[in-house]
Parts: sequence; C-alpha cells; structure tokens
Amino acid sequence: MKKIFKIGVVVTFFLAIGCTNREAEARKMREDAEAKARAEAARKEMETLPKAFQTPDYFKKNEPAKNEPPAAEEEKANP
Repeated sequence: MKKIFKIGVVVTFFLAIGCTNREAEARKMREDAEAKARAEAARKEMETLPKAFQTPDYFKKNEPAKNEPPAAEEEKANP
C-alpha cells in the first residue's frame, strides 16, 4: 500500500512538472520588460515634444517695436 502511494506521489509530481509551461512564463516576463521599455520611451518623447513644438501665444498683443531716438553723441575734441 505504501509503495502504491509513493508511486502515485511521484507520478503526480512528474505530471505537475511536465504540465507547466515554462516558455509562457519567460515570454510573459520578456513582454512585460518590452512594454516597460516602450512606456519609458513614450514618456521621454512626450516630455520633449512640447519643447520642440511651441504654439504661439494668441492672446498677446502685437505691439510695434519701440524705436528709441539715438542718444546724443558727445562731440570728440579734435587735437
């Protein structure tokens, strides 16, 4: 009876080991790592885009540039 129980435990153990899909676990871990890398790259790109493409301020008044009259130049003494 003990012999049959031991054989049953061993057979159950081997079935449990043989039925697991180790490739699926490795593939899932690899896909998670790739997804994290893509998310990080997208985040960095979204941070740089606003700096590259700035929209003009539509509510800013277009005032003409003020030209100040040139300052009076001091006369230089001729030797």
